[in-house]
Amino acid sequence: MMTRTEMTTKTGQRCGEKSRASSCAFAESISNVAIETFSRLRENTAREYNLRAANEEEENHHLRTVMSAFIALDARTNRMTCLTVANGTKTISDEDFDREMEKKSYERGKLRDLHAEVLARRALKRYLALEMKALSNEGYEDTEDSFLLERVKRDDDGGGNRVLFQMKTHKSIHLYVSSCPCGNATIRKWAKGGMDDGNDTKIGPFTMPTQTHETPFLPLDVQKGSVAVTLKKATVVSMPAKNDEDDDASSASVAALYENGTLAKGTLPVGENRAGRMCTCSDKIASWNALGVQGSLLATKLTEPIFIQSITIGRKFAYKHCARAFCCRVSKTFPSVNHPVLMQCERKFDLAPIDTDSVVVFDNPHSLIWTAGEEDVIEVCNGKTGQREEEEDEQEESSSRYCSSAFESLFFDTFKEESSGAGANIEEQMKEYAAINVTINDYDASKEKLWGKSFIPRSQEQTRRRRANVGKMYYIQNKRNEEVDR
Repeated sequence: MMTRTEMTTKTGQRCGEKSRASSCAFAESISNVAIETFSRLRENTAREYNLRAANEEEENHHLRTVMSAFIALDARTNRMTCLTVANGTKTISDEDFDREMEKKSYERGKLRDLHAEVLARRALKRYLALEMKALSNEGYEDTEDSFLLERVKRDDDGGGNRVLFQMKTHKSIHLYVSSCPCGNATIRKWAKGGMDDGNDTKIGPFTMPTQTHETPFLPLDVQKGSVAVTLKKATVVSMPAKNDEDDDASSASVAALYENGTLAKGTLPVGENRAGRMCTCSDKIASWNALGVQGSLLATKLTEPIFIQSITIGRKFAYKHCARAFCCRVSKTFPSVNHPVLMQCERKFDLAPIDTDSVVVFDNPHSLIWTAGEEDVIEVCNGKTGQREEEEDEQEESSSRYCSSAFESLFFDTFKEESSGAGANIEEQMKEYAAINVTINDYDASKEKLWGKSFIPRSQEQTRRRRANVGKMYYIQNKRNEEVDR
């Protein structure tokens, strides 16, 4: 039987991903764990979800997607473990998004953003919460050192001991994405592409390379949106233009931005951002590097934030663009921002054939989501509705276990003794917990600072007329601050 490589060569086609060089052996180790875990899981999904790998008999069965995973590394044993894995490229419609955002967080049963990186991070939060739940049980000990977290005791204001958690010093987490995250990282402007010149291809498979990010931002670049937040287009565009003339003018304007490289495909123009819409994956990764990947609720149970130590990317990787997008552009507001090691892997995730001159289209509407520790639970969600796909005999969709309401229920079920008493609803627990926990307020203040000051120009100021002035004032103010510091 022909191998996939032989099949694509003989038919004059190529794989969905072009050949590329590897940054180092460590990047290959990360990609191997991620891809092999996803490959094993997707073979257990229903055939109608089109997640299974294509083969010679069913060449067109597979639909393209993007996959992401969080990997844990144990520095003592050099063991890599896949913690979470997910795939997806879709978002729900604007109308569904608005309806969800009108609800309280504990009422939101839909996944709004079903891009792979976002789903993998939701799964990671669930994984951390499940570890905390297990470690909270009296007498439980992680004798096999399989957990990422460990339990610690800290004195509280009342003179007692408060149980918190922290990352084990010999363990770290790493992010893999099969294709460059959408948004700023895919804009090929303001820096040269390619890999980091300092990457060492001679290091071992469990040794992470060292990097120093140096990404200057020129005032003119800022005016054009080099540090700005960008928003994802909805999967279903349901708001028509006012008239055909407006529609034609808008399309021509957007096409020009695509052509000159200052707008990433799949995102709205910087001057057309609308408050409340979904930020791109580049922006979200930047926030994880500034605030930690754990989110506000889990931050209340950790001694310090959890940061990603490295990011490995498959197709469309460019070191300087990723450095700018994922961390460096927020460094003025957050000098302590985490700068993960950025790498490119040689191993391809998408092996399905494509015509040589064709453009890759990610057309699979289904998202697989999985968390370690729940081995038998493979969830598949509809990327256009944000809900879980049920078995054929049920003929309905239901809320995902990774939605906001499910996560908050898991958290307060684990730590209900610290909020309201037994029988209290989620809303009462949320209010009381937020009132007594200063960490939530600190986290929210930092998040407001991030979105309000780091991504200049801010979303509410991003009109075409004001964009240049905002960028100019940003640099004037920074220059004044630097002079004062001197």
